[in-house]
Amino acid sequence: MNEPVPVAGPHAFREAVAALRRGRDVLLPGEDLTLAEEIALKDEAAGRGRLVLGPCAAPGGLPPGRFGVVAVGAAATGRVLGLLARAGEGGRVLPVGARDLSSAVCGRSTLQALVALDEDPRVQTVVIAAEPPPPEVSALLREAARRLATPVVSAAPGEAWSVPVLPGRPAAEEGAAEEG
Repeated sequence: MNEPVPVAGPHAFREAVAALRRGRDVLLPGEDLTLAEEIALKDEAAGRGRLVLGPCAAPGGLPPGRFGVVAVGAAATGRVLGLLARAGEGGRVLPVGARDLSSAVCGRSTLQALVALDEDPRVQTVVIAAEPPPPEVSALLREAARRLATPVVSAAPGEAWSVPVLPGRPAAEEGAAEEG
């Protein structure tokens, strides 16, 4: 993942598409996209192997460390970052936007963020900081987590789950991860 290009304002969609086509990841700090534009933009990013952070993305602050946080909702992200900070832990935060786990958006950026964090050699555990997603989105996340080499934990209240990597077997191997 490269340093994302911040894009905001009335031309955010057009500018974000241009940045993706130049091979850049995009950070959308504002609410400048319709739902249809958000979906189209995240599909464009996935097709190019890029990542869209947002809309309404504010990069979270953690010192460097071993955790990767997919930040979906502000409240859940605040809880996770607070717990990590109190434990003296750090890591990388990827804010994907509050609508990303809705049935309409269906985790498009969350799925890309999981891959980006899995590819980061500093990240030893990925945490999805979100409110509980709809069941069909939760199922997609669990399936994606099973294909990663890095353990994934969902910190959604009432829907907490984890997919650990079992010792001695690569995560990509069928059945190599189990829900906990």
